[in-house]
Amino acid sequence: MNRGTTLNAQELSTLLAQGEGESIEFKRSTGEMKEAMQTLCAFLNGAGGTVLFGVRPDGTTEGQDVTDKTLREIAQATERFEPAFHLSIRRAKAEAGREVIAVAVEGGLD
Repeated sequence: MNRGTTLNAQELSTLLAQGEGESIEFKRSTGEMKEAMQTLCAFLNGAGGTVLFGVRPDGTTEGQDVTDKTLREIAQATERFEPAFHLSIRRAKAEAGREVIAVAVEGGLD
C-alpha cells in the first residue's frame, strides 16, 4: 500500500475537473467512510477509480484535518476487502492547513 504520498495541485485539479462519475467520487470527509468503502468496492469490481475526501459534491475543495489516525482508519476500513488489492492513499494541500485525501484503486478484481 502506498500511504501518505503527495498529490500535487495539478493532479488534484485534473481529478476535480473530471467531476464525479464512473471513476471519481467526492466525499466531504472521512465521516462518510461507509459510503466511500462501498464506492471503492464498486471501483474494484469495475475499471478502478478514486475517492476524494475533503471535496464537496459540487467539486469544491474544503479539505479536512488529516492525522496519522485518519490514514490508519482508511487503511483499516479497506483491509476487510477480499481478495487483497493495491491501494494508493495520497494527500493534497487545501486551505487553512487542511488536506484532501485521494484513495485510488485499480479495477478488474473478481
